[in-house]
Amino acid sequence: MIKRTLPILCIFLGIAIFLYPTIMDRYEIYRQQQMMDQWTETLKRIDQATETAVPKQNTLNPVPVSAVVPPDPAPAFETPADSQPQPSNADPDPLQGKPIEGILIIDKIKLKLPIITDATVNNLKLSVASIAGTGKAGAVGNYAIAGHRNFTYGKNFNRLDEVDKGDIVEVDTGKQQYRYEVQEKQYVLPEDVWVLKGNGKDKEITLITCHPMENPTHRLIVKGKLIEKQ
Repeated sequence: MIKRTLPILCIFLGIAIFLYPTIMDRYEIYRQQQMMDQWTETLKRIDQATETAVPKQNTLNPVPVSAVVPPDPAPAFETPADSQPQPSNADPDPLQGKPIEGILIIDKIKLKLPIITDATVNNLKLSVASIAGTGKAGAVGNYAIAGHRNFTYGKNFNRLDEVDKGDIVEVDTGKQQYRYEVQEKQYVLPEDVWVLKGNGKDKEITLITCHPMENPTHRLIVKGKLIEKQ
């Protein structure tokens, strides 16, 4: 019986080992999409809460503040539906407490990924992430974003080397959309941290990944400058 079972187990084990990288890739892509969906939903809730919190001003009959904001924080009345806790069928939080700064979009390589704050090892397993101590989107400084160059075609920064001078890199923060025009592409050594520094006057973005994909010895750097609105 054991002699018959052992070859079957070995076959199943071999199949599982062969499929593991593909399964993990699919799972990570699924997690990225979950993160973007929840980030979008969170922004919608913030907008709805803002609209609800700010009453429309009546210029004909001004309402005193005391009438708009009750002294008692508890509502004057509530419907039975409001007073009962609502059951939640939502999945566990896909963000797992990770702050999302926005969405990185590069149409040329069909890239659309959530930008996680702080490029730690764990965060880079999920998506691209901003590098601590660098700039912010749309601000003077160098907004640096790192990402893995995975073997799976199109995943994370796998196709970043296809981006060239003149291409557009977008960052959507939910409130603002910033468009950067690529100025240059460089291949530098890992210790060349000067690529993270800003020049003190321009609004820049820098995308960083490993090069080449196998046994990387350098870093691929794509630098862009904000296109100011006319």
